[in-house]
Parts: sequence; structure tokens; C-alpha cells
Amino acid sequence: MFSDLAELFAISIANSPSVGLLRNYCQQARRTAELAELLGAARDSTRSPGDRPLPRQNTLHRSVVKLLIEEYEAGASTSELAKRFNVRRNTVRDTLRRAGFDLTAKAKRAAFSEKQKAEARRLFASGTTRRELTELYGVSESTIRRALRTP
Repeated sequence: MFSDLAELFAISIANSPSVGLLRNYCQQARRTAELAELLGAARDSTRSPGDRPLPRQNTLHRSVVKLLIEEYEAGASTSELAKRFNVRRNTVRDTLRRAGFDLTAKAKRAAFSEKQKAEARRLFASGTTRRELTELYGVSESTIRRALRTP
């Protein structure tokens, strides 16, 4: 009879909300101790403050690279592509270089031929503004300024 009463008492205590709360608290303390141990191990295995920082990933998925190349060939600038694909301009430039494009300033300036430069100078002398020339030739204002400066 005593054992039945003790068993009944144990069951009633086990089902009480305060025991459940105590059980959760003990489990959380055990989990916290496990996490603290893992954190200590992680701290011991991390890089020292004098180490160089790890490089950030700057490669894009193949499908994105394909779109980027197509748009660059269609005439988009590296700045426009960087904004459109939400990456840094250097990432776009590195990707295009890896794909075999020559991104030097001379290669880009060659798109504005000597004939076009001479025509732009003539139009500017006749009263056409720089802004109108940029719209006419589809180049930046700095390209027009360079073309007007060079005889």
C-alpha cells in the first residue's frame, strides 16, 4: 500500500507544472554547458589576430557570368553591370578578365574612332554642346572632353 501511495505521489509530482519547469531548467543548463564547451573549443581553433583576413568570394554562378558577358558585349559598362547584378565593380572586371576581355583604358577608348573624334571636334566648334555630343555618340562626357582636348 505504501509503495502504491508513493508511486501515486511520484506520478502526481511528475505531472505538476513546477516539476516540468524544473526539468526544462535542468535541460537548459546542460545545453548551456555543452554550448559553452563548444564555444571554448571554437575559440581555441580560430585564427590569431595577426593572421591575414580570408579573401571574400568574388566569383559568380555560370549563368550569371553568361548574362554578364552578353550584356557587356551589348555595350553595358562595368559600373552598370555591377549595379544590375548587385556586386562590386571589381568583381565584374575580374569576371570579364577571366572570360578573356581586355579591359584596359586603351581598348575601351578605341571604340571612339579618330574619325568620330574629328567629327565631334567639328560639331563642337560649330556650337554643339558636350551633352548633345554624349547623346549623339553614346559615350560619357569625359570621353567627349578627351576627344575635344586631343588635336
